[in-house]
Amino acid sequence: MRAIQRIALLVCALAALAIPATASAETTTTEYGPYEIPAGSGDPADKEGMGHIHNKIEFNVEKPCANCTLTGITPDLVFEGGEEANIEVGPALHHVVFFASGGGKEDVTCGKSGPGALGERFFASGNERTAVDLGELPYGYEVGSSETWNMVLHLANWESSAQTVYIKMTWEHVSGEEAEELSPLTPVWLDADGCSTDSLITVPTEESDTHSDWKASFGGELIAAAGHIHDYGVKVELTNESEGGELLCNSEAGFGGTGYVTPDEFEHISSMGVCTGEPVGTFSKNDTLRLHTHYNNTTESAIEDAMGIMIAYVG
Repeated sequence: MRAIQRIALLVCALAALAIPATASAETTTTEYGPYEIPAGSGDPADKEGMGHIHNKIEFNVEKPCANCTLTGITPDLVFEGGEEANIEVGPALHHVVFFASGGGKEDVTCGKSGPGALGERFFASGNERTAVDLGELPYGYEVGSSETWNMVLHLANWESSAQTVYIKMTWEHVSGEEAEELSPLTPVWLDADGCSTDSLITVPTEESDTHSDWKASFGGELIAAAGHIHDYGVKVELTNESEGGELLCNSEAGFGGTGYVTPDEFEHISSMGVCTGEPVGTFSKNDTLRLHTHYNNTTESAIEDAMGIMIAYVG
């Protein structure tokens, strides 16, 4: 593992979402790797011919800080020299998931079973590389001194040669009195495939909405949320069925743009909407929250490795 740490005072808006960060937040960048993704077939349209590092588990990975509170997280995939690695030239960050283990933390929706065996899932991203920024809100995710972090990664590559890459994470965090002024957030992982260890669902051709319900084990205020889907996805929604289907978050997908158009001119998923507010919405214990995973599959067959996920941060 190679780790590079750059710590500096933030005095301007975060580029990811153009929202000013907490004035004295520190920035720490960690790089995990290197990872050599096997060669693919050389055809970006040949999904079956892609090279993969599939759901590799890394235990006790480096944390950016301890006894601190995270206020922003930005994921990326880069080559050795720091240049962005993206599907346009071969590599893709299929997904990366971070887990906090110990320190009294436990996954809200799955406990210690399935993916919860690795800890509390507190952040994840696919190749769209969605950033979460809480800099203007009086909330954050607490990182204890006794907890350890685990990571699950899945990398893919269509290029005909192996590609060496690093997962680059940029963390915004505060400590001391400034951390004490922030209210703690609890991450809630909502998954169309429940507590399975692969999160894969099958979506039919044409338009579809796959549902998954969570009976809230506690109540609170929804402060931030973001979804994750694959190509041909439309959006991930969260509704409160106990309140007549009240919409809590609509995370819509974007496609194409720099780095996301392969040589066959296919525009891959490149963004997911982030819901933030003070609060975005509220829910009560025992409410039924429903995850809606919308796809518009224009291919001629079902997609058997789709995903539909949302991480909600609750205060």
